[in-house]
Amino acid sequence: MDPIWLIVLLPLAAGSGWYFGHRKVIQAANHEASLLPSAYFRGLNFLLNEQHDKALDVLVGALESHGDTVDVQLALGTLFRRRGELERATTVHQNLVAREGLEPSYRLQALFELAQDYYKAGLLDRAENLLLQVRGGREIEESANQLLLQIYDQEKEWERASSIARSLQGFVNNGALDGVIAQYQCEVAEAAIAAGRYQTARSKVADALLADQDCVRALIQSGRLDALTNDHRSALAMWERVVQSRPELLDEVIGLVDQSCTMLQDKTAYQGFLERYLDRNRTSTRALMSMVDLLSSLGSGREVYRYLEDWFENNPSMVALVLLLQHRPADAGKWSTGSSQVIERMAGELVDHDDGYECRQCGFQGRAMHWQCPGCRHWNSILPRQLST
Repeated sequence: MDPIWLIVLLPLAAGSGWYFGHRKVIQAANHEASLLPSAYFRGLNFLLNEQHDKALDVLVGALESHGDTVDVQLALGTLFRRRGELERATTVHQNLVAREGLEPSYRLQALFELAQDYYKAGLLDRAENLLLQVRGGREIEESANQLLLQIYDQEKEWERASSIARSLQGFVNNGALDGVIAQYQCEVAEAAIAAGRYQTARSKVADALLADQDCVRALIQSGRLDALTNDHRSALAMWERVVQSRPELLDEVIGLVDQSCTMLQDKTAYQGFLERYLDRNRTSTRALMSMVDLLSSLGSGREVYRYLEDWFENNPSMVALVLLLQHRPADAGKWSTGSSQVIERMAGELVDHDDGYECRQCGFQGRAMHWQCPGCRHWNSILPRQLST
């Protein structure tokens, strides 16, 4: 045959082979796709009628009938978990893990999905074991560590949580986890203080401040450790530092300051602390109430009343009014006793309504300070509510 004909026929032969092969692929794809429109329209009809559960059932059925690929099975398991069908999700992911010849990347993904199933089911130990297996996989390392962090946080495994948080620092913004790591170290320090292991507690406080030099809780604990070892002057200096940097947390140290000044038999130091604080924070109700209590223990009731009159004139507030009414001498005149009691009760109810703490993340409210919100479990998100003035 003429070589020129070979040159012409070879491309034609190749083209015809490609055409018929491609046509078979298209026909097979069309055959599979032809199975989907009915499910699609049924699901759409349910969605239009706001029957979301039935629409999901149709989708699940379609996925199950086309579930030969690993990707589809992973998607199906995730869908089951999101619907709360944890048993079905676990079965799908267990079958994938047990499949022979599964690619390593798919196996890691299936193990991670199974760990999430266990976590949702409350089987934290099983979830932890699987997550420790898959942490080395680059594609899911960050996600695995984040879930491990949640587990250790819930189980109060603070040292392990600190280690995982440090591992995550390479994935998140610089400094984003510093405050959380500091809180974990403070939790360990708190347990050591309760057990009388003060040296261990000091070491953990130092670790907390190394992670976050502005960790107020660690500074408070440092002062407590000084006071527990009878170094009250150092403790007072530490707590003064706390209220200078975070004046809204006065409630967390004012009682400690009072105790140390009592141990030193130096009420003047306590009065000076309150005066310095009130000079900077004229609206602090706790400091004002503490000052009134201190003056009442040191002087006469009439002197306290004159102090409150002067304070109320320059810094009028509802709390100042309550205190003024409470310390008003019986012979002061102007108001009848009954009227005075009614005003005092009404003002006191307004003040009590605003007292307490609130989470800036979820709005949780309570009477006690929590370094970790019991509602959303965020750290460092709870602060005193602003009192009405």
